[in-house]
Amino acid sequence: MAAVEASGYLMEQEVATQLERRGFNVQTNVAFEDVDEGKSREIDVTAIKRSAMNEEAKLIGIIELLVECKNSSNPFVFIARPKNEGDRHRHPQEFAFPFEYKMTKPLDARRSTYRERPAFDHLGFDQVFDAHVRPWKAVQFCRIDRSGKGWHANHGGLYDAIFYPMAKALNARRKEMPKVRQPDDWRYIWLFFPLVVTSGDLFLIDSSVDAPRPEPVDHVSFQRELKSGKMSGNFMVTFVRQRALESLMAAVVDPLASLSADLIEQRSDFVKTTELPWED
Repeated sequence: MAAVEASGYLMEQEVATQLERRGFNVQTNVAFEDVDEGKSREIDVTAIKRSAMNEEAKLIGIIELLVECKNSSNPFVFIARPKNEGDRHRHPQEFAFPFEYKMTKPLDARRSTYRERPAFDHLGFDQVFDAHVRPWKAVQFCRIDRSGKGWHANHGGLYDAIFYPMAKALNARRKEMPKVRQPDDWRYIWLFFPLVVTSGDLFLIDSSVDAPRPEPVDHVSFQRELKSGKMSGNFMVTFVRQRALESLMAAVVDPLASLSADLIEQRSDFVKTTELPWED
């Protein structure tokens, strides 16, 4: 039993059970295709739940978690700095919306110009998504390993072992989403949350202060741009302590699920109105 507990197998089942209690349809050890290498990979836990449905408007809200479990006593440490103006205009690739929106401005009797309005902003997700609202961003992370009598900040291989596979799993899952082929097809607000659940501690270091020091945190969202032959974009993975998984769900996931439900069930006309007045 000690060997099995150290392996992390039981941790995966504990996380799966916790999410099932929240009403998610859960699967463990789910296969996906690694498009870069043409191989089959696995994600430890996937959990999916319908957050809302409007039959008349043909709109559905979906929450889906892609979870990798790390059973380790070694802590992860994240380096943070204040966001800049460009960061405030970035939108999560993990969220899929049912329509594209544009603002139109008449130029004369025959001509007009238009500008796209991101659905993330227009529908109000920019106001409630924790990783977007907070003023700082995590720019680096490492794992603290024992080295002789001291400690070593290890970042070698962590991106390949943790971050890239999560981004690949997200891309593979997005390709399986139902395609909209006809105007009257069902459409979705589909929110993906790639999560790394760790049994160890998480620390955040604010690099902008005079005397930086690690402060314990329950969860950290880390975003990184990836570019390869078959995958590119900005991807976000949230690291969370296993004991804080419920608080993450309450603070991060539930507000977005509630907003999706409100939009779909109470404000479907707003969601489906894609031509917007011009804003300077």
